Amino acid sequence: MRNLFDRFSRSRKARCTTGVVGLVIAVPFLLWGIFGALGVVPSLQAVFGVSGLRIPAAITIFGLLIAAVGFWDYGDN
Repeated sequence: MRNLFDRFSRSRKARCTTGVVGLVIAVPFLLWGIFGALGVVPSLQAVFGVSGLRIPAAITIFGLLIAAVGFWDYGDN
């Protein structure tokens, strides 16, 4: 009998949803970093300070890790 994790990990729809959620978490901070460097919006450093940059960095890395798990191909067709 398969456990719940096996069912989730083999479900394409669940994995795709997880990947999209991860990207939704990560992309706003990426865009904020780019637009902040261009001067369109306040930079991340101006908002969080140098020591506070680990907060948006941690959120971005978390989102990218979730996206990597969600979009990982298990080899099932």
